Amino acid sequence: MVFNPFQDHNRYLDKDPKDMTLSELRMLLKIKRMDLQLGWNELEGKIKFWQRVARSLRESGIIDKAKEGIQSYLQKDSPKE
Repeated sequence: MVFNPFQDHNRYLDKDPKDMTLSELRMLLKIKRMDLQLGWNELEGKIKFWQRVARSLRESGIIDKAKEGIQSYLQKDSPKE
């Protein structure tokens, strides 16, 4: 029997684990592991995406220009003694 998590997971959602057979418990555990792995992969993908965005901004010089702009704005507004 080949397990397809996108179709077969519905068989195990409504059933209480106490009422499951050993093979059903193994399938439920496999489903939970796969779900956890998918969630972890999604998190890693989001982190890598934002790392790429930050690296691109840093390499393009936009961050340095923004810092310079903010510093010049703050220096204009600060009272001179």
